[in-house]
Amino acid sequence: MTAHEFEFEKALKELEEITAWFESSDVDLDQGLAKFERGMELSTKLKEHLQAVENRVEKIKARFNEPSAPKATTQQQPEPDFNQNIDETIDPGSRDDQAGLF
Repeated sequence: MTAHEFEFEKALKELEEITAWFESSDVDLDQGLAKFERGMELSTKLKEHLQAVENRVEKIKARFNEPSAPKATTQQQPEPDFNQNIDETIDPGSRDDQAGLF
C-alpha cells in the first residue's frame, strides 16, 4: 500500500479517538475546533470510500448475475412433412362419412 492510498481502518480509528476526546469532560474550545474540522474531513473520506466500495460490489454482483446464453424455454415444433400421404392426415373415421357423398 502506498502513502497515497486511503487507509480506511486507520481513518476510522482516528475518528473514533476524536469522538472519544469530545466525550471527555475536559474539552478545550480551540483544540475542539481543530479536532472537529479533522473529524469532518475523516468522515467525508470514509463516506466516499464506503460509497466507492458499495459501487464496486454492485458492479461485481451485476457481472455475476448476468444471464449467460439465453436458454430456450419453449419446445421446437416438428417441421411438417410435406411428403406425407394426404390420406394419412385425414381422420379415418371421417373417411367413411365422406365416402357416400361422391
